[in-house]
Amino acid sequence: MKYIKLYEEFISEANLIPGGIANGMSLEDIAKKHGVDLTELEAEYEKGIKVEMEHTGDKNVAMEIARDHLYEDPKYYTKLAKIEG
Repeated sequence: MKYIKLYEEFISEANLIPGGIANGMSLEDIAKKHGVDLTELEAEYEKGIKVEMEHTGDKNVAMEIARDHLYEDPKYYTKLAKIEG
């Protein structure tokens, strides 16, 4: 997945949004936290990046926000789509 590689490069840099709850965590870490399959979380992450790009022009910021939401709930963006549907 192209975003995983981009994320791994990004995680070593300074946070763009200080204080995020998924600070320093990989998607694999988040998947383990929730006991979900990494592939499913990656798909949810892709959804999240698209949603967050509606609010920012910076893909790295969108990725950081999406990870924070997935840390809270690994189905955050699926649930959001149902609510907004």
